[in-house]
Amino acid sequence: MPRATLDMSSDTTPALEGTLLRHAKRPEWGVAVLAWERDGHRGYQFEDGRLRKIRKGYYKLLEPVDELEAPEAVVRKNLERAMVATGGEATRSIKKKVAPFEDQLELFVKLYPKGFMDPAWIADHRGDPNGSALKRHRDPSLADAQEALAADRCNGMVVDGQHDTLFESIVDVLAGSNLLPISHVKDLRQLDDDERRRYSESVADVLHGERHFDERFRDYLDVLTSLLGGRPSWRIATALPSLVHPQTHVSVRRSAFARQAGSIAPTARYTRTADVGAYKNYLRVAQGVKTRLVDAGHEPRDLLDIHDFIWDTLRTSALGHLGEDDEDDE
Repeated sequence: MPRATLDMSSDTTPALEGTLLRHAKRPEWGVAVLAWERDGHRGYQFEDGRLRKIRKGYYKLLEPVDELEAPEAVVRKNLERAMVATGGEATRSIKKKVAPFEDQLELFVKLYPKGFMDPAWIADHRGDPNGSALKRHRDPSLADAQEALAADRCNGMVVDGQHDTLFESIVDVLAGSNLLPISHVKDLRQLDDDERRRYSESVADVLHGERHFDERFRDYLDVLTSLLGGRPSWRIATALPSLVHPQTHVSVRRSAFARQAGSIAPTARYTRTADVGAYKNYLRVAQGVKTRLVDAGHEPRDLLDIHDFIWDTLRTSALGHLGEDDEDDE
């Protein structure tokens, strides 16, 4: 029996210009909006930063969105910015799968037989309450960050004009963790008084402001760009949100996270320096890893556990155990 073919000429799905849509079979791409229609194709800009060309006959897979994770105005602004970045043209960039996720899981269990509850994992990554606190230990860093940068304290010091005190608290939190190199902390210490004020206010806003996080994070990146003389690294941009809100935000280590994207969300847009849209994609990668780990019976405490799982199983020194090799880590 001959295989049935799709009659593309019969596709009369309306273009729905301006309507927010979602691909029925690829929800991980996020919300989309029509960019153009020509030559039997439509271009749709997706939240993950990619503009994808959909052939006639498949238009019906783009369905109107009933509920949004963010305010509509924020979603539309993100899509507009993404469309400017793509120039309205479809792009094809796929992250290479460095190793199957199952291989990562096998290496993780080999190193830590009881997973995140393994005494060796706790000693290496979380820290013993009765032992010495090291920079790699997450629990002491979390405790320090959530006390020093609590909402009431941050906002109170901004209102009272105690910017220098707040700045010192922020820098101490960053210096007490290994989530970013000490050279980044030294760069911050070089800021003058007015720059310290701007930085402190932007930190208080990105951590505890009332606007949607995308807007606050975009403004935070703009301040960092201005103060540091260039687009900030992923590590300095994401360390503080991950320490203050470890259940919802992740610290991005670009080299390992880009490799992880190959097995979780390979077609999304990722950037070398910090960017709002790419952060959302890296966050989806972290959440995808979390889901797979939970399904395998390994419940992480927070997204710092996910950060460390990705780093332990995909950094350069780990790739040899997975049968792969790659460039040096950043």
